Amino acid sequence: MFRRHENLQNRLWRYRGPIAVAVSLLLVVLLAFSALPPRDPARSLPSAHLRGAGTFGGGGRSGDDSGGGGDGGNHDIYSVVIDAGSTGSRIHVLKFKRDAATRQLQLVKTGFKALKPGLSAYRDEPQKAGESLRPLLETAMADVPEGRRAVTGLSLKATAGLRLLPGRKADEILKAVTSLLEGYPFQLKEGAVGIMDGAHEGAYAWLTLNYLLGKLGGGPNATVAAIDLGGGSVQEAFALPDAEVKQAPEGYVTTVRAGAGSYNVYVHSYLGYGLMAARARVIESGAPGPGGGAGNGTGHPCFAKGTNLKYSYAGKDYQVIAAGDFTRCAAAAFKALEHDKDCGADKAACSFSGAWRGKPSSMQRVYYVSSYFFDRAVEAGIITDKNAIDFKTTPHEFARLAGEVCGKDAAELAKRFSLQDDNAPFFCLDLSFCHTVLTQGFDMPDHESLTLVKKVKYGDLGPIDASWSLGAAIDELSTPAPARRQRRRLRRRGRRRM
Repeated sequence: MFRRHENLQNRLWRYRGPIAVAVSLLLVVLLAFSALPPRDPARSLPSAHLRGAGTFGGGGRSGDDSGGGGDGGNHDIYSVVIDAGSTGSRIHVLKFKRDAATRQLQLVKTGFKALKPGLSAYRDEPQKAGESLRPLLETAMADVPEGRRAVTGLSLKATAGLRLLPGRKADEILKAVTSLLEGYPFQLKEGAVGIMDGAHEGAYAWLTLNYLLGKLGGGPNATVAAIDLGGGSVQEAFALPDAEVKQAPEGYVTTVRAGAGSYNVYVHSYLGYGLMAARARVIESGAPGPGGGAGNGTGHPCFAKGTNLKYSYAGKDYQVIAAGDFTRCAAAAFKALEHDKDCGADKAACSFSGAWRGKPSSMQRVYYVSSYFFDRAVEAGIITDKNAIDFKTTPHEFARLAGEVCGKDAAELAKRFSLQDDNAPFFCLDLSFCHTVLTQGFDMPDHESLTLVKKVKYGDLGPIDASWSLGAAIDELSTPAPARRQRRRLRRRGRRRM
């Protein structure tokens, strides 16, 4: 048996049905591709490394989830961050410019609005907590163009206030807040609403400071370290070299992104060593009697002459009668640091109060210190320009002024240094503690230069607060594009299931 050979024409006629179907499908595909918009060649450029002061290369495509667009080759990108603090809520509307050729981002405009009270004031009325944010969101609606809102990330991070609420009250407030934010035309990503831990807060603040100073783009030693003296805690943050990261115990290192790169940031908050809390510790460690002890004698060395007062902190009262003496006060401040407390590692890697800090000899640190350090330096006359937003000095200046004020009368101090009446009796203690925590706590040489900072001048925008919100926006906008797209796909799948 054999097959009859067909010519090409007969074969085409025989299979005319399947061929017609295939050709039709091909035409449909070609028509679909022809309908697509032309590809923007700028979107295929690789991310640039960090260059210059205050710029960073964005990861991924401009407009993936942060507002691209064509404005002559440059793209406006917005980020909206709500800082829900213990005493009030603040919104930051940040506008960046992305250069299509270099892929760099630069902060070009900031919007800000604050209101009181904070979310925690509505502990029993979660719906009112959510509604309280509407005035802030109207600021975002006004500042972000309509065409950019759907691709602009919106986030809310609560700090100390909500952490302290009992039971599920914080969860109920956050649920109400999420419900409100979902009603606005911004991009609300998974995890965008929540309580931020102290490590991320400190790391984002570190990132903000170094971004504004133009220190990003090199290795850890090209950045600056930050120490912030609050009321309840003092916090230190700096970039760690890779070798030190491997040695760090769990909980000390937070990774943040900046453009094409990332930094491993050491962050530790020394709870109970902020200035208001430290007053109580130093009162206890410097009080007369065996081992110190509050209120069991007379002649505390850290208070102005003639002082007889009661100090209350964290539900405890301290009775103080003064006998000012800087040398003894410095010793009391050192004792309060609990410098010999074990951190579970080699002694050279320990800081104070049992904290790990790494080995200072392996790291070069340039320090910027803020908050109460700055305030007391202004009052003491260390900062001679009352309008200064930063000022270079040394730890020794705090000791020099403490030596002058300890033992002086409170009324005399208030007049000479233009102090508030309630600060004058504590002036010796405050200055002594500032010096001691810098030199004995953080191992800074007495005459090493440091920069006291309140705000940072940034280009034409002028002075900007180095708050964590800008750092959070930088970290988010630097997330690699594939990760952003994957998160969007997961969100869309979740919505389809609802």
